[in-house]
Amino acid sequence: MPCRILRIVPVALGLSVLAAMPVQAADPEIDRLVQSPVGKDWVTNGGNLTNQRYSTLKQIDTTNVKQLKGAWMTRLKGSGLGGKYSLEATPLVKDGVMYISTGNDDVFALNAKTGEILWEHWSGIGQQISTICCGWLNRGLAMGEGMLFIGQLDANMVALDIKTGKEMWRTPVEDWHSGYGITNAPLYLDGIVYSGITGGEFGIRGRLTALDAKTSCGGPTHCRRRASPAATLGRPAPIITVAAERRSGTRQRSTRSSASSTSPSAIADRITTARCEKATICSAHRFSR
Repeated sequence: MPCRILRIVPVALGLSVLAAMPVQAADPEIDRLVQSPVGKDWVTNGGNLTNQRYSTLKQIDTTNVKQLKGAWMTRLKGSGLGGKYSLEATPLVKDGVMYISTGNDDVFALNAKTGEILWEHWSGIGQQISTICCGWLNRGLAMGEGMLFIGQLDANMVALDIKTGKEMWRTPVEDWHSGYGITNAPLYLDGIVYSGITGGEFGIRGRLTALDAKTSCGGPTHCRRRASPAATLGRPAPIITVAAERRSGTRQRSTRSSASSTSPSAIADRITTARCEKATICSAHRFSR
């Protein structure tokens, strides 16, 4: 009996110590940048979590804006060139490198000063997709943990190595044959990639999907929130927040009024406060409706 106690006590102490350890963000730098006023780097769609597209840089102002002129032009090797494509993505910029996606879901990394193409990733997306209502387009990328994330028209979420463009993982969020697609720019925060879905013209039901940034599947969170009926009835829809259940066994759900503060830190708090249910079998969960 004493032997058993000696074995159990260290384990209990170890668990209590782990529980007391501070939790570190998956990518502290990106998490800080998306919650701060925008400076030289533009690391998320809209600049930061407020999506106000406001920069604090002061080199260009009302006294010299009329002097602006083109510095360089780069052709993206025919990607997204044609009548069916649109170029709607806002580039991301980090450490002097510009990242841009095209209407064919191809991604390019450019030297922001010269326009030189540093790497390219071709989506290989099937041109036979027939459930696109309003032209082929992509509205941008997300960035975090040394990767770029892009949602594709075929309803796949894809992660690329930010230094090389190599594909790290690919996860089908839905099946395009059923009318689904992804055109929005994803959002990265604290190890999670968030994305909406498109296809309302084909009668699909909109929702928010959250994926683990490192693996996209196999034990991470793959959770969903469906569109709120309140929004369709003319009532203010609550903001439904979700986050990964990576570090805790607890499950929480939270709704907050849409009139809440829109500061970057407040938005981050709303996103990370709630926990969503963990999906342990992603392959069976991906296409559930």
